[in-house]
Formats: sequence, C-alpha cells, structure tokens
Amino acid sequence: MGTLTRRLVAAVAIVLAGLVYLELAWPPFYDFAPAEPFHGERWYNPYAGYRGGGLLANFHAHSEAWSGLTFGDTPAHQLRGIYQALHYDLIGISDYMSIEPPESASDLYLSAYEHGYTPGRHHQTVIGAKHVDWFDYPFGSSTRQKQSVLDSLRPGAAYLVLNHPTKGNSYLIGDMDKLSGYDAIEIATKYGVWDDFWDAALTAGRPVWGFAADDGHAQTETGPGSHVGIGALVIHAAERTPDAVLAALRAGRFHSLYTRQNEGPIALEYCEIDAGVLRVRVGEPADLIRFFSVHGQLRSEARRKPEAIYTLRPDDPYVRIEVTAHHAVLYLNPVIRWDGTALPRPEAVVRAGPTWGVRGGGALVLVLVWVEIARRGLRAPAQSAAAPAPERNST
Repeated sequence: MGTLTRRLVAAVAIVLAGLVYLELAWPPFYDFAPAEPFHGERWYNPYAGYRGGGLLANFHAHSEAWSGLTFGDTPAHQLRGIYQALHYDLIGISDYMSIEPPESASDLYLSAYEHGYTPGRHHQTVIGAKHVDWFDYPFGSSTRQKQSVLDSLRPGAAYLVLNHPTKGNSYLIGDMDKLSGYDAIEIATKYGVWDDFWDAALTAGRPVWGFAADDGHAQTETGPGSHVGIGALVIHAAERTPDAVLAALRAGRFHSLYTRQNEGPIALEYCEIDAGVLRVRVGEPADLIRFFSVHGQLRSEARRKPEAIYTLRPDDPYVRIEVTAHHAVLYLNPVIRWDGTALPRPEAVVRAGPTWGVRGGGALVLVLVWVEIARRGLRAPAQSAAAPAPERNST
C-alpha cells in the first residue's frame, strides 16, 4: 500500500472514530421531567375571545436548493408565487439547513429551515432563527440524543417544531413523555397523521401545540396530487407583524387545517368555555365533531351539526377537538387545566457527573485510537531484504 493511500485510509479512520465518539460518548445523560398530567382549577383556552378570521400560513415547504439534492423542484421565488396565488399570508420556505431570505422588505416574514441532515430523519422546523445550527448526531436514535439536539437548537430558535414523527421512525411514542424544550409537533402532513404522538405528549403534561403543514417538495402545480395546500395554519394574530405571529404561536392561538385532497377549508367561528361547558362552532354542518382527552380517549362526538358541546370532567387534564367536514379536518389546540398564571414548562436537566465522566473517558480512548491510527498510517512500509548479489565466476 502506497504512502498516499495509507494516509488517506488513516484520515478516514480518524474521522470515523470521531463520529463514533460523537454518537456514543457525547450525548448528555438527563433527568427527564416526569410525566405529570395538567392540573389546576381553571382552564387555559387559547381561543378565548376568538370570533373567526386569521392569517393563513405554512412553515414547511421545500424549494429547489442544494443543487436539487433535497428533491425540491421549484425555485424559491416561484414557490412564493404559488402560495401567494392561494392567498397565504405567511410563507415559510424551510429548506434543509438553509434559510431563505424574504423576497421583499414588505413581506410578512419569519425565517424557517428544516434541521437535520443525517440518516435518522430526526428533523425539526426551526422558526425565527438568524442562522443555521449545524449540530446533529450521525444517527441520533436515542432519546438522549434527540433531547441534546433540541437543547442545541433552543437558544437560537424563536419557535421549534418536531417534524413527521414516524418518517424513518425518527421519533417514538415513548419519547413523547420525556422530551421537552420544543413548542409544537407536526400532526398532519402529506406523510401522515400523528395525533397519537400529540396525545402522548399532552398526557405527559407537555403543553405543545399541533401543526399541520405541507412538507412539499413537488409544488409546480396545484390541485390533486400537488404538495401545496395539504396542511395549513390559521394564526389568530393580533396584528400583521412577525412579533404578533410569534406571540400567537407560543400561546397556541391558531388552528390547523388538513385537506389531504385539497378540499376547501373548515371555518372556525368560536371555541369557548362557560360554566364548565366547552362549546365549539364551525361555519357549516360538520360530518363529525369529536372531543378527545387523556391518552387520546374519545369523550364525546356530534354528527351532522355545526356546533357541539362537552361538559368538562374532573379527570380531564386537557381536551382537544377535531372537526371533520367534506373530507377535510380542522384540529384545535387543547384547552388545558392550569393555575391561571402560567402553563407548566417541563425541562430535562443534564446530569453533569455521568455526562462528563463518559465524555472524558471516551475522549481518552479516542485520543489513544487516533494516535495508533496515525502511527500506523504514517509509518514507512517495511523494506524487503535485498537479494544477494550473484556470484562472479572466477577465471
């Protein structure tokens, strides 16, 4: 093996050893916040005072980026035009690890990008960041690694969403009663519906909101088969400004529309609580209005009515509503038991001793491996013994 080849092999081995260290030794150990149902004598209702309207938005769409490697087939300016023609107020182009700037200073704009570029597909939509955070794990399959990525993204993100939980088995139901530090979870896109993951998080006392999104890669046309208009948010912002939009998103003051076959939207008129009775009304007779609570248990349903009521039970930590009409679905964020002051903020706490013990021990092993790889890679090949000179014939 030539010197150049040996050095190349050694360099590759050094990089692989570093990735193994990152995957196995770097993830922190955590004390995850315990699963604790929401409690309190009062109800937090994100729709209090709402009487229709809002800003139409989508935060998960892919334009043509990275020379087509991410399968987006539409230039960013053209993609904006498609959404503008459909009267979207806020268009979040969330290319992988890339922030698309606004086309015009007058646009209502919040930056968005999809984080995650390794095989595990543990992706997040990062909203309101000023720069891309490149930290990720090579595979990232453990709950510790997923929490570590959220911890890395959180300081630079104004809003953080877990994406498509079952795509590539990226998240597990069992992760939902441990992970914290994110704001919302995708519950419906072209890749599927994940209300069970949402219920698992809510049951564990995580006050996270439900996002519907397109997650589109092929948007050159609208209508059946297009990736445009599948999932959308209607944001109940007090003003048409980025700050007002973020305030509404953080408070859960929005609802999601899922129209898998590009059906028309369902108009929400109000959702209110009065004397322990939860009442919801939409703009048409709905095929089905359902009330869900802990572990996604169906509490009540009404058929072929524009309005439904549900008497909140003492054992309901939260209640969320789904409305189905003309094959479209409207998802409301939950009403949640609380103390009237602040919703809980569960937090995973790093266990410093085990974390730095494993990191330090792993670093020592890594250095020894690197030294051995370098020694073998740079060592000159053994010289073969010289052949004996032929004997001269004496004359």
